[in-house]
Amino acid sequence: MSFLMGIDIGTSSVKSMVMEHSGKILGFAQIEYDINIPISGYAEQNPDEWWELVKKTSAQALNKAGISGRALEGIGFSGQMHGLVVLDKDAQVLRPSIIWCDQRTIAQKATLESMVTMEQLGDMIQNPVSTGFMILSLMWIKENEPDIYNRIDRVMLPKDYVRYRLTGEIGTDTTDASGTSLFDTASLHWSESLLAIAGMESRMLPPVGKPWEIAGCVTREAESESCFIAGTPVVYGGADQAMQAVGNGIINSGDISVTIGTGGQLFTTIDQPVYDKRLRTHTYVHAIPDRWYLLGATMSAGLSLKWLASQVLKSKDYKALDLKAREIAAGSEGLLFLPYLTGDRTPHMDPQASGMFFGLTLDHHEAHLIRAVLEGVCYSLRDGVEIIRSLGVDLRRIIISGGGAKSQLWSQILADILNRDVYVSTVEEQACVGASIMAGVGVSRFDSVEQACKTVVRLHEHPVQPNLGNQAVYDRNYAVYRKLYEQNRELFPILKNSTNANGVSK
Repeated sequence: MSFLMGIDIGTSSVKSMVMEHSGKILGFAQIEYDINIPISGYAEQNPDEWWELVKKTSAQALNKAGISGRALEGIGFSGQMHGLVVLDKDAQVLRPSIIWCDQRTIAQKATLESMVTMEQLGDMIQNPVSTGFMILSLMWIKENEPDIYNRIDRVMLPKDYVRYRLTGEIGTDTTDASGTSLFDTASLHWSESLLAIAGMESRMLPPVGKPWEIAGCVTREAESESCFIAGTPVVYGGADQAMQAVGNGIINSGDISVTIGTGGQLFTTIDQPVYDKRLRTHTYVHAIPDRWYLLGATMSAGLSLKWLASQVLKSKDYKALDLKAREIAAGSEGLLFLPYLTGDRTPHMDPQASGMFFGLTLDHHEAHLIRAVLEGVCYSLRDGVEIIRSLGVDLRRIIISGGGAKSQLWSQILADILNRDVYVSTVEEQACVGASIMAGVGVSRFDSVEQACKTVVRLHEHPVQPNLGNQAVYDRNYAVYRKLYEQNRELFPILKNSTNANGVSK
């Protein structure tokens, strides 16, 4: 029997999974790592660390499955989106990768937006430009590290670097190219017009394939330093959001995926590349032929809870925190939280936005803080849902995944705030499953992505249903929540701009 492997290059960990064609998971391994913050607002990672951890986790997953690399029929990838890896002509990494949550490019964002209108961006790429995205990170390197910029031969996204180390082939896929702000998602090609405006050369950009297409095979060199066997087919794979959607079976319109991981994402399939004219959401290419998806993004979802737990409450026991939050009634007794710890994407597209607790009184204690954070993340996700509805998308079913799905309370809060049934997938590690499905389609183990999802994906039969008794308090608090940004928008940058890059007051 042969097996499939899915590998996920995440923001906080590398995961490797061995899966049977039926969807049964035989082996799984995960190793966590940190985001490097050399200067406040920066976010970087070492591409070679990703490769080293892929070697370790894949070996561990194979060992748990009781098989060797020779039994793998195909390998697929999922990866964190938007980030930038730069290589020289010898394919050597020139600097640490600038990843999606990096905020250093606020000035470059302003510069580019002064050169092109919102309407032109919509026509060219159907998307906004955001800090942490490849186009702005490249502009920053060009302005601040010209010696490095002049040595760049090729650029790629995080998972593509690991796949290059495995196959020796440079390339990306349509789903990940979508998230660079350099790709015309409607026409499925790099945007030469935006490249020209940004003063960049298209020669640096990699060729683009489909997620299920074979990008190359494991090389002899990769075999010599890993558990993989030379000649094993490797597909392009895709962006983590597209891969987790496939792993959740979200391939038809009407379903919406809510991922609560480090960030929070809303994902729903569309049949045409429609986009919000105010560019408050993203329109990207799906991992299925002739389909796209709308994406709303909350920068600090699970990251908000992690911050509260580690920096304020000094606790890593998330189950205990969850139990404390259960003691507090819906609405956190008037306490609200803005989850803008690293700026905001949907709906405000504002890297200057900051987090906030609002409504604190002497009656509040740590349990209120915890519940307010859980609710604040869900209010932020509701912002995106309201935009998606305004685009005429009929949302019938909500499927939650990510670390937040492990909390029944968080799932209940989401159901209450969105006033919709929330389903939890029985599939674990959906991004790895999606990557494995891509590999299975690539080696013709599955006829199509649709057929693979029917075989592999299952949902819990009974959804989390909204508690109608909580609807009034959540609707009232959400109305206040929305005004908090509006009322403080001009104040956020004042404090940020009064601090220099090293966090010392001017």
